[in-house]
Order: sequence, then C-alpha cells, then structure tokens
Amino acid sequence: MPRPTSPPKGRLLSTLRTVAWGLFGVRGYKSSEKDGPPLSPLQILIAALVFMLVFVLTLVTVAINISQ
Repeated sequence: MPRPTSPPKGRLLSTLRTVAWGLFGVRGYKSSEKDGPPLSPLQILIAALVFMLVFVLTLVTVAINISQ
C-alpha cells in the first residue's frame, strides 16, 4: 500500500504568488516556467476566485464609505 504523499512545502505560497502576479499582469516567463508544472489548475482557480472576491469586496467597501 503506497504512503500518501504530502504536498511540497511552499506550494500554497507558490500558487498565491502565481495568481497575484497573473492578476496584475506582470508575470515573467522564467518564473512561470519554474512554477507552472507543479501547480494544480484547481488550486489556481480557487486562489483566483478568492483574490477576486477580496478585490470586489474591497471596492464595494470603499465605494460605500466614500458615498456616505
């Protein structure tokens, strides 16, 4: 029976960094080549949705506070 393997250290941080730079549009080719293969598409999708949710909630909060 094979032992379950734990995810490599820094994988979550790598996913968050990849998504953050991707949202800003300044992701370099070398860093994307280094981080690209071990990242799961599902992890990237979930991280992107979380980032966008936080971004939209921040914009809504600022708009509400400015309009009052």
